[in-house]
Amino acid sequence: MRTQAASEQPMSISQVADRTGLSVHTLRFYERKGLLIASVRRSSGGRRIYTEADVEWLDICTRLRASGMPLAKLQTFAAMV
Repeated sequence: MRTQAASEQPMSISQVADRTGLSVHTLRFYERKGLLIASVRRSSGGRRIYTEADVEWLDICTRLRASGMPLAKLQTFAAMV
């Protein structure tokens, strides 16, 4: 079981790329296409700030894509979530 403090630890885009196996380019693409269930926060300097919930959602997206789900259906699914 994760502690609340661990789930609130902000992550940079490169940390999320390392954790998910997705490239930084893919993470930006997913954000532009509206595949994330929440807007990615930004620091005062404009850098993306991800949460554990974002990483968990990206893991789901990765599994759905690996199962053959097209991006258009993933966009629909993300909108419903």
